[in-house]
Amino acid sequence: MSKCFALVSTAVALALAGCGDASDDLAPEARLARLNRPNLVLLIVDTLRADWLEPYGYSEPVSPELQSWASRGIVFERALAQSSWTKMSMASLFTSLWPRTHGVELSTDGLGEGALLLAEILRDAGYATAAVQSNGWLEQSFGFQQGFDHYVFPRAWSVKQFSSAWPHRDRVLEEASRLLEAHDPERPLFLYLHFMDVHEYASPPEFRTFGNHERGFYLAAIRWVDEALRHVQEMLAERDMLEDTVVVFASDHGEAFGENQAYGHAYNVFSPVLRVPLVVKLPFDVPARRVRTQVRNIDIAPTLLDLAGVAIPEGFEGSSLVPLMFGPEPEVDRVSYASLRAHIMLDSELQTAVNDGSWTLVRNLDEDGEEHLFDLAVDPREDANIIDLEPDRADQMRKLLDAHERTGTRAGVNREDVRIDPKIAERLRAVGYLQ
Repeated sequence: MSKCFALVSTAVALALAGCGDASDDLAPEARLARLNRPNLVLLIVDTLRADWLEPYGYSEPVSPELQSWASRGIVFERALAQSSWTKMSMASLFTSLWPRTHGVELSTDGLGEGALLLAEILRDAGYATAAVQSNGWLEQSFGFQQGFDHYVFPRAWSVKQFSSAWPHRDRVLEEASRLLEAHDPERPLFLYLHFMDVHEYASPPEFRTFGNHERGFYLAAIRWVDEALRHVQEMLAERDMLEDTVVVFASDHGEAFGENQAYGHAYNVFSPVLRVPLVVKLPFDVPARRVRTQVRNIDIAPTLLDLAGVAIPEGFEGSSLVPLMFGPEPEVDRVSYASLRAHIMLDSELQTAVNDGSWTLVRNLDEDGEEHLFDLAVDPREDANIIDLEPDRADQMRKLLDAHERTGTRAGVNREDVRIDPKIAERLRAVGYLQ
């Protein structure tokens, strides 16, 4: 728990002991403290870039529900994933470890028993833990189920209007509803839902109003999943859980549409494919807050633990975002590292990168070790490599990356040579992986 939130929680608990209903005049952190252990819902929309969402300035009505959440919640304007490949990225999110530390780098790698996952910590703290996820890279054999009482990978069923390699939105919602119906309301709940529709550019025809091209199909999928947010909220409300639940909306990585001459993801770790949305919806409305400080997906797990009043493990490499949610913003951005170390796609660029909020250095991991330096103030798309024009800045960033690259993998966190279920492998190949 962050020191500021712990102090507030203790003070509020003492001040309000024996009192009646909480006053709406209390500060948000004080109102959260009164909830004791709120339910936690983590919504991951796979392959979702931030800048094509209304809370991040997109002009078309592609995400009205998320925009509504943002108008009553907290938006982190600059959040970065730790890889452009789901398995590596989600391993970082759930363990709050950099890719260099957890070591999940290859298609046959998984999380071992030595990994300490968010769900394990919450379960040990008394939370019921449940997940409905639809990405083959997170299939149970890869170790992501650790700590979950229920870890559901729904069977896909076809829809006449469109096709998808993975279980679509309605299947995830259906299983989530079933889990919520069976949940014991006496226990706080951690629920993780993972949607693959944006990854697949998949949606019913009535949502395809953004053009008959890849960009349009991608936006239509966003609009379809955005509607799922309303359904999640309705399910929580029907079970009288909404006023006790914190919802975190995030993504594992973005999607490139021509930036750095790339399309898709898992091809590089330039920042445009790492920029992801991060929106926190509290159990009550608050004045809209936009946090400008750069943050990372490895900060999500410690934040959820902090909000639950659960101690954050010393081994976590991320830090709670609670101080940024309720306190003054610091002037210093949080440095972020990212990796892609396997040819998940045939023409992937194997790379490692550091982003300090103002500059990005990306290094190729082949024999030539080519480096790319970008000034984010004038080149947020990272189109112009100025490595030769800024030698002093390049040297500063290089020292940061070199020190990070010397980090060793923690024993027991990575598990090698995981056998991929043949049916899952077939579907991964169908969408371009494992060629």
